[in-house]
Amino acid sequence: MSDKHRRLAKHPVEESLPYEQPQAPPLTDGPDLSETLRLLEKISRMPDIRFEKVQEMRQLIACGRFETDERINGTIKRLMEELGL
Repeated sequence: MSDKHRRLAKHPVEESLPYEQPQAPPLTDGPDLSETLRLLEKISRMPDIRFEKVQEMRQLIACGRFETDERINGTIKRLMEELGL
């Protein structure tokens, strides 16, 4: 484990992130209304963030256990398939 990873491992990853659902600003009539509505519709189609998975990945990275041979080889395989190699 490198010195950088040792330093990161000494600092515990926060158990939970402070997160509150952002409140949309009130819609007002004007030139930006159609753009606002377009963006709100696009946001509504985005997948939910799975914060427990984000926390798990942060912990794996901090502990130096994220980059395993299996993960790297799987990524290379998928990339090669995607590129048609």
